[in-house]
Amino acid sequence: MGFEWHDEGKLHRVPKLDPGPRNVWFDDIYGTASSDASNPLTSSFSFLEKIDKPEPAPTYSYDETGVVLKGELHIVDEKGNSAKLQPGDTFFIHRGSTITFSTPRKLLAMQLHSKTIEKN
Repeated sequence: MGFEWHDEGKLHRVPKLDPGPRNVWFDDIYGTASSDASNPLTSSFSFLEKIDKPEPAPTYSYDETGVVLKGELHIVDEKGNSAKLQPGDTFFIHRGSTITFSTPRKLLAMQLHSKTIEKN
C-alpha cells in the first residue's frame, strides 16, 4: 500500500466547509477509504478566519483530535467549557459534541478523525 504525500500547495486549495460555519475552510487530506475498516482514520486541514458572531459546527458524529499549527484557536462546547489554544497546543473532541470555533485573526490546524475519508 505504501504512503501518500502532498506538497505545501495543498494548503492553498482547502475548500469552504459546506454545510458549516461561514468562516471555516476544511478538507480531508488522507484517510481510510474502506467503509469496512474497523478503525478508520482520516486527517484534515482547516482554516478559520475571524468572524463577529461564530456559529457552532455540526454535531460531531466521530471523535477528533487536532493540533494548532498557526494562529490562535478558541473552542467552546455546548456546556460552556472553553479554551484558547496556541501553536503546538492539541485538542480532543468527543463524538456527540457541538463545538463553536473562533479565532481573533486567522488559524491553521490539522485534525485526525475516527471516520473514513470523504473525497470530493
